[in-house]
Amino acid sequence: MSAASTFRAIAQQRHSVSRFLPTAIAKDVVQDILETTRRAPTSLNMQPYACILIEDAAEREAMSAAMLGGNVEKVQSAPLIAVFAADLEPSKRLPAVEHMLRQDGANPSYVQQLGAKLRFFGGEGHLAGGLRALISTAVSPLRPVPTYVPVTAWSYKQTMLAATTFMYAAESHGVGTQAMEGYDETRLRHALDIPDRYSVPVVIACGYAAPSTSGRGPSPRLPLNDLFFRGKFGQPLSKP
Repeated sequence: MSAASTFRAIAQQRHSVSRFLPTAIAKDVVQDILETTRRAPTSLNMQPYACILIEDAAEREAMSAAMLGGNVEKVQSAPLIAVFAADLEPSKRLPAVEHMLRQDGANPSYVQQLGAKLRFFGGEGHLAGGLRALISTAVSPLRPVPTYVPVTAWSYKQTMLAATTFMYAAESHGVGTQAMEGYDETRLRHALDIPDRYSVPVVIACGYAAPSTSGRGPSPRLPLNDLFFRGKFGQPLSKP
């Protein structure tokens, strides 16, 4: 089977799992999932995220107090919970990233400019962000400039690239996942000692699907022509 066929099968068979078996996920499987996730692309290779893994039943029980609705039971029953946290102060990662790039033989000029690029694209800082937004609005009619986005939006984008990679990596091992947004973030950060500079865009329950849910299969999707256009927005991808 080709690489394209293998990936297509993984992407098409993946679906949200609502009930899990208590079977633990082997440590080597978890390690491989994390190694694959680490390869997720991020802007400027900043990797502005952290992922906290919770496996201990007592810790999952304590964490469940921060969850809402049916997510309480999912956190209590899934053998592994992955909490993805987005760094809202990505500039603090610059020294480590610059060192990594130098060790990898990156162009010194690129490394030197990395901080300026991060300040421009990353949206960190309210006052600086407002100034960049004004500059973008004023200069855009004259020349192309990046649209300003606040740091939360920028960091969430990068973190969700990693979270999505994590879910597909898990699926490649037959490990089901459920991405959850229903939680009290303040309580969650307190329960897991997550620093204030981080925000949590998604919590992922992981485990082997219980028989009662494993046969549900993938959920439906809208037609391609509702989602993808060719040439310009609204133009059909293919003729009827």
